Amino acid sequence: MLVEIKSLWEIYLKYKQKNLPLVLATIVNTTGSSYKKTGAMMLVEPNKTTHGMLSGGCLEKDLAEHAEDVFESKLAKKVTYDLSDDSIFGLGAGCQGSIDVLLQMIQDKYLPFSALNPNPNESSEVKLIIQAKENTEYPKYVLGSYSFIKNNVVTEFPAGFNAFAKKMNYPEIFYCQPPKVAVFGAGIGSLPLCRLIDSVYWHGSSIDYRESLLQLNHFPNQWQLIHTKRSELVHVCKAHEFDAVIIMSHNINNDAHCLKSAYESGISFIGLLGSKQRRDKVLQKAGIELNDIRDRLKAPVGLDIGGNLPENIAVSIVAELQRHFFK
Repeated sequence: MLVEIKSLWEIYLKYKQKNLPLVLATIVNTTGSSYKKTGAMMLVEPNKTTHGMLSGGCLEKDLAEHAEDVFESKLAKKVTYDLSDDSIFGLGAGCQGSIDVLLQMIQDKYLPFSALNPNPNESSEVKLIIQAKENTEYPKYVLGSYSFIKNNVVTEFPAGFNAFAKKMNYPEIFYCQPPKVAVFGAGIGSLPLCRLIDSVYWHGSSIDYRESLLQLNHFPNQWQLIHTKRSELVHVCKAHEFDAVIIMSHNINNDAHCLKSAYESGISFIGLLGSKQRRDKVLQKAGIELNDIRDRLKAPVGLDIGGNLPENIAVSIVAELQRHFFK
């Protein structure tokens, strides 16, 4: 999932601008239970500062020590951790599995990490294969060799590795795009929800007919603001391919139009703020029968966890979205 790359992206851009090296640490295999799964990544600076987590915090310091070897030799290195052995580093992790972590130095094009752009309008799905074990029979494909498919284009190093990896049935690591969530209504009450959606690294947009409410300085830095006419809302929904919409314009007529547009555009998660009684009024104005939209409509949206502040409501909505996207 590219959401896990988002927190690392600024570090990568900083080092790329200066053309300085980083060590990329990637979980390439797991057995049993582990804190993070195959494909999870972290970055290590030459001064051993780490960014991201591959464990609950117990392995990162040791990985930074191993990264020092990679900086010096410029050769990839694999490290295996038995998480069930509490004697190692005093872990006490409580996991009953093991993980293999590949460390490789990245610089210049910073591949394969740089292919995992998580930013809105720039991200796309990536399938990555990494040579995660020593291979004396085929010495050309050294530890850390890779290939990835992005936008149907294969990039590989060294040449021929992708075909070789397919022949050897190496597993693919799949990085899907972050969920795309639209908030219909850009009033001040929507801001806590927008900020929380941004804090979990999903791609967020606010849509409103009222251009005066779409002030960029009120919203997160990479938040998308969409001013549209009512007649264009269905087209906007289809064009952006939102995974979920949250309707909170606080106006029944506007909510009804937003609901109808989201319904007609085929969005699978449609959240509507307010009580069931209000839901029924909005449905009536939208001309939609509850049975026709029941599987897609969450109204009232948000898990029932208590609290009436906009911040409480935001937490309940994001919690329900989290369950919907990742259960």
